[in-house]
Amino acid sequence: MRNPVNNLMTIRKLMILASTFLFAACTQQPSTSLTAEAQAAPPSGLKTFTLRIPGEPETLDWNLAHTPIETYILMNIMEGLVTFDAQMKVIPSLAKNWLVSRDGLTYTFKLRDDVKWSDGVPLKAADFVYSWKRLLSPLTAASYAYFLFDVEGAEAFNKGTIKDFAQVGVKALNDRTLQVKLLKPVAHWISIPTFWVTFPLREDMVAKHGTGWAKPGAMLTLGPYMLAAHDMDSKIILKANPTYYGKRGNIDQVVALIVNDASTAMTLYEAGKIDFLTDISTLDLKRMAGNKDLKRFPYLKTGYLGFVTSKYPMTNPNFRRAVAMAIDRNRLGEILHGGQQAASSFVPPSMLAHSKGLGLPYDPIRAKRELQAAGVDLVRPPTVEIVMPNWDKAVTIGQFIQGELKKNLGITAVLQPFDHKTFRAQLDLHAFALFESSWSADYPDPDNFLSLFLSDTGNNRTTWKNVKYDQLVLKARYHQNAREREKLYLEAQKILQEQEAVVLPLYYEPNMALVRSRVEGLELNPINYLLLRKVMLRD
Repeated sequence: MRNPVNNLMTIRKLMILASTFLFAACTQQPSTSLTAEAQAAPPSGLKTFTLRIPGEPETLDWNLAHTPIETYILMNIMEGLVTFDAQMKVIPSLAKNWLVSRDGLTYTFKLRDDVKWSDGVPLKAADFVYSWKRLLSPLTAASYAYFLFDVEGAEAFNKGTIKDFAQVGVKALNDRTLQVKLLKPVAHWISIPTFWVTFPLREDMVAKHGTGWAKPGAMLTLGPYMLAAHDMDSKIILKANPTYYGKRGNIDQVVALIVNDASTAMTLYEAGKIDFLTDISTLDLKRMAGNKDLKRFPYLKTGYLGFVTSKYPMTNPNFRRAVAMAIDRNRLGEILHGGQQAASSFVPPSMLAHSKGLGLPYDPIRAKRELQAAGVDLVRPPTVEIVMPNWDKAVTIGQFIQGELKKNLGITAVLQPFDHKTFRAQLDLHAFALFESSWSADYPDPDNFLSLFLSDTGNNRTTWKNVKYDQLVLKARYHQNAREREKLYLEAQKILQEQEAVVLPLYYEPNMALVRSRVEGLELNPINYLLLRKVMLRD
């Protein structure tokens, strides 16, 4: 329901007051009000591209960023050594070329000589060395530090057993040459430097500004756009970077409106205030079906229900299997209206190690047997809590799961929706036994999906550890034969989904987006990178 607001200043003051009591307030329904900033028109004369992000980013520090909220901002203010082309093949970016040694252990990158930071200082190989050192530092506590563990000495440095970074296999041979040495050959490793956590970083900038370096006026970037303004919980503004080495379209500034409520975002789109909109509500997706602005983009993504295995009653695998088999995933498509398909394997379609035959089936009778095997009194089953972001789709899915568990097992599920930042904090605290989440590819390889649940990865929110699973995933990572890799990954997924029931894959989905007709050259690839450098805006 869309609620117009007349007294915006009063609402803004109330929002500021409410933020003081965030933990209590975040379980309420998201506000549909528009802030004054969201309604403000861009300066006249500037070609402005406006998009919506559904929450305040946790951080714009690209070593630390680890959620989809930051993606659209980071991928337009920064670049990496390499990137993906339209066919998802790795191509040069900040590196003009690279060489791989015959044994597959040493990568030597030659940097472009025309790349400058937004203050005019040339890019140097040392900027990558510093960024990777900071990513791996135990003091940084980066969720994605494990991405570099295949580099010689990287994991030991992260765990503190090596103190001297000179012993890690990352070296600046000169200002234009970066050398990386791996422990073992990894077939997909060249995809790793496409991801934002590996992007270069200026040590002098961090030294000067400390933790405030990622703010407007302090941040130095080298992508097609640069950070101009950041109004918390309202908007982020990017402006064209005059020092960018590459070609750019005609966008002068990018405005990312931070709008939590999907209905409010749709109101802005229909009023002509937004050019690009994703995370569309289920009702609006149904209503907009057939609209020429509604586009369907491929997406390597799996939505899932996660079990915190250290939290009662999810400590019992029989209980987890009971929950998994009590939920009819085939119904999600008709409920969500976004082209969703019931998920089987955690690895999504079109990728190695995807399988339609994996996973526990929907079977309420077997689910009750598993519940009995867990020692649960079927007359008085325990209550469970499910944590989720307070977004339309997540709450809709939560309500569906709630109904399935009550109908098929008699279990009462209490939904706990939070704003994005608080939701992420609750995941880190393992505060609830069940959580709704999704994983979209950082690079198009099954390792990216299945290394998520390795015992020591920073993104494993389940607390589950399994030596056999770890061995299978790591063996597959270092295997050079695709068929053998697939066998190992399939075996690992059987442990993850069937034997241990640590996660229940719920759905796969395309990326549904509304794109205004005046926008040309927009790229949204299967790993949800919105790239604006080629966009032309028609008058």
